[in-house]
Amino acid sequence: MQYPNQDGTIEIGWQDASEARGSNRTASTREPAELRLAPNSILVRPLGPTIDRDEASAIAGLVASEYRDRRSTPKRLLVDFSGVSVPSSMAIGLLLELGRMAEEQGSDPHLHASRRMLEVLRMLRLDGRYTMVVSERRLAELLR
Repeated sequence: MQYPNQDGTIEIGWQDASEARGSNRTASTREPAELRLAPNSILVRPLGPTIDRDEASAIAGLVASEYRDRRSTPKRLLVDFSGVSVPSSMAIGLLLELGRMAEEQGSDPHLHASRRMLEVLRMLRLDGRYTMVVSERRLAELLR
């Protein structure tokens, strides 16, 4: 289900979006991410604090589905990892997959994350794949 916001963005209800893809998720399952849509941007916010294999796959599938369903490619893919406190291999893999998707579609990937996650990305030399967003306020500006 889509929920229009005052700022012109649209939120996708996770349960409805996953049911549309034929998932067997139940109503009691915790939602792994928030997805907000704007004409020029897609914002995906995994809710964390960890990301497991099923969540990473579902989040990547939802973003891929959004790219497929759009008439025009958004300028930006905004990834907000501020709620993810465990820099697991699944979280890193999801960042790599989302960055790959954005690049293939011609979108600029942007990342907002905790200091700990950014340190891990720097150590792995993966921080150059995204434009870093330093504040939630700037993230909200980019979503417009």
